[in-house]
This record gives sequence, C-alpha cells and structure tokens, in this order.
Amino acid sequence: MAKQLKIWNGRGFDNKSHLYIAAYSAKQVIELVKKACGLTLTSRELNIYFVKGCWGNAMEGIVPTEPCVYASKDFFGKPEKII
Repeated sequence: MAKQLKIWNGRGFDNKSHLYIAAYSAKQVIELVKKACGLTLTSRELNIYFVKGCWGNAMEGIVPTEPCVYASKDFFGKPEKII
C-alpha cells in the first residue's frame, strides 16, 4: 500500500503569513518548513500552531501529489507554492 500524504496548515514566519504543507510525516513537515522558510519548527510547535488534516478554504481545489509547501503573505491571501 502506498503512503498517503497528510496535510497541515498554520502560522507562517510572521504573525501575518500562513503555511500549507503536504508531507508523509510530522518529521518531514519540520524538514520542509526549514527548507522553505528557514524556520526551525519543533514537533511541539507543529502540534500547537498547525492543524493536521485541513488545508483551509484558501487551498480549495489544490490536491497535493507530492510533499510541498505553499505560503500566503496574509491569512486571506492566495497561497503560492514555495516547494
């Protein structure tokens, strides 16, 4: 059975931005966020500041096919793919 991508969304690199992440594991989320934004994210922060299993309305219609990171400059902005 093939691995399933999981999705997360949560705070970005400042109080205004927002991240949307697809990954196979929480560990991979942490690695992708570091690569995409330079943020050092801990598993505790991931559990507190990110919602697992939910893209949110801004990502409606976008289906991840590989691990990726999208970001918007503010909560209502259109997300752009970083990785």
